[in-house]
Amino acid sequence: MHLLDKIKLREPEYDEKYYNFILQFTSEQGATMGRSTEEEQYELGKYFSTRYEMYMYATLLGLRKDYKVPLEKGADKRSFIAISSWKPTTIADYIIMSVLAKGDYDFFEMEELDIKELEKIITHIKNDIEAYANGGFEIIYSKSAEDESYFVENEDAFLELLDN
Repeated sequence: MHLLDKIKLREPEYDEKYYNFILQFTSEQGATMGRSTEEEQYELGKYFSTRYEMYMYATLLGLRKDYKVPLEKGADKRSFIAISSWKPTTIADYIIMSVLAKGDYDFFEMEELDIKELEKIITHIKNDIEAYANGGFEIIYSKSAEDESYFVENEDAFLELLDN
């Protein structure tokens, strides 16, 4: 199995404290999760169809701002579906490749590792993804706390966060 495929089997986690905050921006509602139309999402004031889409965005934001906040040991966590199920797959691949590029990973050395050692590195990669996502969530949360109307009155809020 290829390294990318092994990484994609992982289910990234996020800090439980962001769960209700994430739901403010997603239209996840029981059986309709991920199936609402863009018009329905707009009417609900939602930016993302599912939690993992917001997670992808938060990871990209953390990567863009080069801001990592590792999950605290002992923190209550929630996990998502495996990365292999994230759509669009090109963005999931981009996230993984960006984390690998920003990290200190020796691919030549990785080819020589046994399975146990390689699994440790894959866990480290997953932890980096989580740290960038957590950093992105912290940026979003801070912006919302700073200006409660920022995401309500500004339909380009998430695009602007990437640019600023």
